[in-house]
Amino acid sequence: MAKNFEITCPCCEATIVIDGVSGEVLLHKAKETKSSISLEAMVSNLDAQKSDAARRFEKQLESQKDRSRILEERFKEAVQRAEKEPDKKHVNPMDLD
Repeated sequence: MAKNFEITCPCCEATIVIDGVSGEVLLHKAKETKSSISLEAMVSNLDAQKSDAARRFEKQLESQKDRSRILEERFKEAVQRAEKEPDKKHVNPMDLD
């Protein structure tokens, strides 16, 4: 008579017992996890994540304001260069392909 096989899953470390004769799974026992994180710690972690997200959002908002100002300055400079050299033919980058 074949005995039962006990296997430990390498991925999730669950214990699986298999019948040696039929090959059926007799028992599946998931690895026990001990949750030592308290509710207060989870809430404070969530608050920290919210404040971090708000800080990143504000930083991106400020960079977008600066970006429009910088692009406007570059456009004005390009217009001035074009007015200084009206006879020079400008190359379209799309024509280079």
